[in-house]
Amino acid sequence: MRGAVVAAQQIPTPAGPNTYADAAEVLAGIGLIQLDPLTRVSTAARLTSLTRLSRKHTAGDVDPALWPHGAPASFEAFTKVACLFPLSDWPLLRLRREAAQQRHGHKLDPTVTGRIRDLVAAHPGGVGTGVIEAEFGPERTAGWHWSQVKKATELMVRMGDLVVTARDGVVRLFDLPERALPEPIRRAEQLPADELRAALACRAAASMAVMTVTDFAHHYHLSRDDAALGIELAELVAVRVEGWRETAYALPETLEQTHDAGTGPAGHARLVGPFDPLLRDRRRALRIFGFDYRFEAYVPRAERIYGHYVMGVLSGAELVGRADLQRVDGTLQMNQIWTEAGVPKRSTDARARGAHRTLAAQLGVDPI
Repeated sequence: MRGAVVAAQQIPTPAGPNTYADAAEVLAGIGLIQLDPLTRVSTAARLTSLTRLSRKHTAGDVDPALWPHGAPASFEAFTKVACLFPLSDWPLLRLRREAAQQRHGHKLDPTVTGRIRDLVAAHPGGVGTGVIEAEFGPERTAGWHWSQVKKATELMVRMGDLVVTARDGVVRLFDLPERALPEPIRRAEQLPADELRAALACRAAASMAVMTVTDFAHHYHLSRDDAALGIELAELVAVRVEGWRETAYALPETLEQTHDAGTGPAGHARLVGPFDPLLRDRRRALRIFGFDYRFEAYVPRAERIYGHYVMGVLSGAELVGRADLQRVDGTLQMNQIWTEAGVPKRSTDARARGAHRTLAAQLGVDPI
């Protein structure tokens, strides 16, 4: 089962051929990349993409592929947190946008939203938060404090009144869906609701290989009822996994495939970021890999069990250890390596160091 889960993510050996030509293909393949701006090692989007690309691909290639000039490749939306989705999946999230409209629509002042739309319409290619805020007055977003205009703009994104398909550097650009999205994408949004529910379940099953109702609900931040209905409509195959309380589900073709398990050669190990699809659902990572992960960047130093920015060490189909890393003055510094129970320390150290060298090469820095 671990082999199937890892195989669904199409993670290549560092120097070998890979399924994906660039980060946009990674996104199209796995369906969702969680966003996080912390750059102690690199951004979450870059780390997730680089783990699925060979050593020849660099961090500098990632953002231009995910947010290309010209035809968009992605859009930003929320599950419970900010995520990036392939543009082709815009229709699949229509029901989530409708639910957001029902839940939050009454909170918005039509006069404010009308002014925001007019301002966005006047800027071909989209406009950043700062320009929108400047139209309304002195209040500005600072860190976790969002201005009222910022809150309104983000709700409009959640409801589908605005869309983010491009960036200017790190600045997200808000645009009109009718201008930013290709006509075929917008037409597909009108498919019957049950077709969208089934398609979303199939998309999640292809990415996760084996999933419970809870897994599916967490992945897209759905209610359990909606997740269960989607799985039923998709006619996924029920699977009993030893030790799991819930029934799991998979696509029929997943069950027909065989996947290698075990740790694999030491030189094939990769580092997995804290927001990677293999780790972002902490309970699922524990259930599948026996890997108990807690992100400690916001935990006081004295209370950390491991470190500030810890990445998993993936070798074959096993998470064999974890490593605390940081980028400092043109280097990728390995602060400490921890070995998972039952794994020889020497083996984990060799795998972590090899994965460290791979990531350093992709980031264009020296490993130390």
